[in-house]
Amino acid sequence: MTLPPTPAEDFVGYLRSYTAEAFDKNLPPEDVWDRYHVPDAPHVVNHEHRDRQESLKNLSAWRADQTPYELRIHEAVVDGNRAAARYTVSRSLLMQVRHTTEVVIFADLADDGRVGPTVSTARMTYGWGRPEGETRDSDARPAPATPAAVSADPAAYLTDFARLSSDGGTSLQDAYDSYHTPDAVQYINGEAMQRPAILQSLEASRKEGLAYRLDIHTSLSEAGRFAARYTMVPVEGRRGLGDLEVFSFGEFADDGRVRLLRSVMQTGSGYWPT
Repeated sequence: MTLPPTPAEDFVGYLRSYTAEAFDKNLPPEDVWDRYHVPDAPHVVNHEHRDRQESLKNLSAWRADQTPYELRIHEAVVDGNRAAARYTVSRSLLMQVRHTTEVVIFADLADDGRVGPTVSTARMTYGWGRPEGETRDSDARPAPATPAAVSADPAAYLTDFARLSSDGGTSLQDAYDSYHTPDAVQYINGEAMQRPAILQSLEASRKEGLAYRLDIHTSLSEAGRFAARYTMVPVEGRRGLGDLEVFSFGEFADDGRVRLLRSVMQTGSGYWPT
């Protein structure tokens, strides 16, 4: 019998194996959970703490519905003993309506290869037809080349660009072009934006006197891809939605600038604003 990979050996393989076993009603949920996770590790989901018992209750709720599911892994970055991924689990309902759960998870990997503490966010949506969005294995998304050493540090990119964006003495166009390729695309909670729209949004924030401090909690890099989890804390202007927790995945181009950025923003209540 071939044993499934540990999360440390193959994080994408773990997501596939664990999801398959989580939906298998013939396997004891305790065994499934403990095979892949450190039993006493803490987990935070949408700002709520979840221990092993609560995780098992959630796992049991998953498998109560035996409707066939489709797992699509869209992003995965592994850096030493840390990993991050974005994936969706969808199910077909009546008349081609689909129920989809989108999950973004940042995990620490334990010495024994299992998943330790995690921080994640998730939301459920309904849609029509087949699920959309490229996957990690998509032929349409080639792996990026190893980036040049020009600011290919995700934490530095995020903090430096945020600082320059709110600096009224710096040209927004110059700041943006220093850190992004001309064809760069950014997605915020699924909404795509490119250079004109981004500059317009940043200019509006400047006029309103909005400025944020970025508190970086963790950043990972792997072969030109990166992931970061951070909090945007309002320091000037109206607080609006208050602190925003951000889960980002991106790609560096050969010159070290960002060519793709996908971010999930979450309010303190767990809401994904649009």
